[in-house]
Amino acid sequence: MEIKRSGITFFQLFFLSFSYVFSGLFLVGVRSFLPMLLTLCALILFSAAGFFFLEYAPRVFAEKGRLLSFLSMGKTHFPTKILAFFLVLTAATEALLSVIAFSVSARKSAAFLPFWLIFSVILAFAVFMAYHGITAVGRFSELMAFLVLPLIFRLVFWDLQPILLGDFSENIYAFFLVTPAPIFYLLSMTVSESTAMPKTVDLRFFPIVCFFGGCAAVLCMILFRLYGVGETNIFFLFFGWMTSAVRVGTLFCVRI
Repeated sequence: MEIKRSGITFFQLFFLSFSYVFSGLFLVGVRSFLPMLLTLCALILFSAAGFFFLEYAPRVFAEKGRLLSFLSMGKTHFPTKILAFFLVLTAATEALLSVIAFSVSARKSAAFLPFWLIFSVILAFAVFMAYHGITAVGRFSELMAFLVLPLIFRLVFWDLQPILLGDFSENIYAFFLVTPAPIFYLLSMTVSESTAMPKTVDLRFFPIVCFFGGCAAVLCMILFRLYGVGETNIFFLFFGWMTSAVRVGTLFCVRI
């Protein structure tokens, strides 16, 4: 029986992290600066913890059980199984809430469609992406590169009027937009000797790439808000929906 191999590259990890953070800020409508900083603090915390696990993580090929092997550093302990189960449970909860928020956002622009239809399509698409594995989701996330460049070009060269970032204390719950489950799962997917990844690579770079992906997402959201681009802007909506699709696909991929 052939062992299934899956993994993600530096480039994919960057845009997976970018999409995960940006979509979270987009779905809850974050407008102020402080929640964005809290999001980055959470990303730093979980990336640092992931760095510790990567130091001792074994290189594995099979996708099944990879997160558990990552968390236990190659050994099986009962507390680690409880932790892994808890992380998968939080990821499932976050995935469901993200699908609902995604559906609500799409419903605002397509009021003629029933909510249950939009929800069903988004849920089916997320399950379809997760079925093909995190590698497929990572390749899909690479499409974000074609959206980021037009965004920078637009905001730099277009004559837009900047606005204030708003109240620094609103949307404090944005801290919970970044949870450890998807971060640990993405880092566990990097521990793989596949054709897409060099066989010898410094694992310490992966948490750094993950963090910079989140930083780029926060920077993009700040640019959107700073220049007054809101929920009625079709480019902003498409940007948010694309990243939200990657978000729910990633969350549905998280498994023990």
